[in-house]
Amino acid sequence: MWIGEKSEWGKGYGTEVVEILVNFAFSRLNLHKVYLTVDSDNIGAIRCYEKVGFYKDGVLRDEVFKNGKYVNRIYMSILKTDIIKT
Repeated sequence: MWIGEKSEWGKGYGTEVVEILVNFAFSRLNLHKVYLTVDSDNIGAIRCYEKVGFYKDGVLRDEVFKNGKYVNRIYMSILKTDIIKT
């Protein structure tokens, strides 16, 4: 997901999209788990995913080389039971 216009950042669009995708994955596709990876320097994305209910599962240290330095990559996941209580 990419919101290119910086003036539109922080308005909740990303969170809304992630919520819609997660709800679709669980209610329509009947998935049990959704997971993703995110670079540790992408603080806004991490905050968005945590707001939706994703948990940090693990870290791949120095996984990506970008902008002249190594960055960790974080694995995050959410289970159907995390958001849909039976």
